[in-house]
Amino acid sequence: MTKYKFNYDQATTLTYGNRQAPQQLTVILNLGCVDTQNWWLPNQAALFEAVDQGRLVLHLKFWNKVNPALMNGNIANGYVDYQHPTAALAFIQAVFQQQAALRALTTTAVPAYLQTTFQVQPYPEATAVQQQIDREILDNGITSVPTLIMSGQAYFDEQLRPIEQLL
Repeated sequence: MTKYKFNYDQATTLTYGNRQAPQQLTVILNLGCVDTQNWWLPNQAALFEAVDQGRLVLHLKFWNKVNPALMNGNIANGYVDYQHPTAALAFIQAVFQQQAALRALTTTAVPAYLQTTFQVQPYPEATAVQQQIDREILDNGITSVPTLIMSGQAYFDEQLRPIEQLL
């Protein structure tokens, strides 16, 4: 039994793949986090290859971590549309590709930038989603982004691994 417990309801989690896949990966992300970007970009193709092959179910959760360097990412997290996972994934990938521009903005400029650049709107349930994710993060003792949880093992900071090493 794993020590990590998360609610994988589609209202608070983007889930990709067959829920019966032999492996399950939960990834805690922030769209403005350089470390998250540095892990996501080189691993996204392998992640979705494993999902497409039925080897992996992938759960994405976006944490608004209290950290001044992540404020713009926290705002962007509120634009992830949990009701439309395909569109949400396209948004996530685009933000990570252009993260430097997001990070360079003042926090007051972020909403207009997101709406204009990515044609997205704030997710209506963003506050409720963040409250649930904040509880899960606290309950699970997560302290950094990104954090990967696979087979009951958490990987973060210098423990992060390419996805191929976890599968």
